[in-house]
Amino acid sequence: MTIPPMPSGSDTPPELPQNELPRWAQKQNQQRSLEQPSEAEMEAFIGPKWEKVYRRKLAPFFEDASFVPTWNWSAAIAFPPAWFLYRKLYLPFAFFFLMPGIAFRLLTGTEKPLTMAAMQLPENEWLLMMNAAVFVSTMLASGGTANWFLYRRARAANRLVIQQQLSPADSQRLLRRVGGVNKLATGLFVALSMMLAVATIGA
Repeated sequence: MTIPPMPSGSDTPPELPQNELPRWAQKQNQQRSLEQPSEAEMEAFIGPKWEKVYRRKLAPFFEDASFVPTWNWSAAIAFPPAWFLYRKLYLPFAFFFLMPGIAFRLLTGTEKPLTMAAMQLPENEWLLMMNAAVFVSTMLASGGTANWFLYRRARAANRLVIQQQLSPADSQRLLRRVGGVNKLATGLFVALSMMLAVATIGA
């Protein structure tokens, strides 16, 4: 792009067209967008709770994207790991779903799952206490990492959308579709888990 010469007697360079930035500036703006989603992009990804809830919860990661423990009560107490499934965090969901059972077997050396009635026998009281310890540890780990996992997924989704080079309106729609919540899968998971728990207690 050729910049027109300055008029004689003028000390200020002519302004560039408003919609045309140098390539280096365009690359820097795109890089910043890839690294840090904007407020509008986060709101599109998170949904209605962005402004009142998650704007504050995710604020530390806008300062530094590396992991720091924060707290999310919903992830800790809302039937973990259901919150991760609800927020479409499928890998963390799989981890928190499988790890408690694996940890319990490794700590106790018990290969065969025990019913609640069996664990309440006097000789198995320590198994009941170990099960409670694993459950509490899972709650703490879920609540302490949930916000960071959500931020990481929002940033990854934003990077994917930017690379598609869509219009702003289409980008917002894609972020809403990729983000948001998964109510159907969460409802099915909670229902099946409660049925399994009832069957275990009944046995």
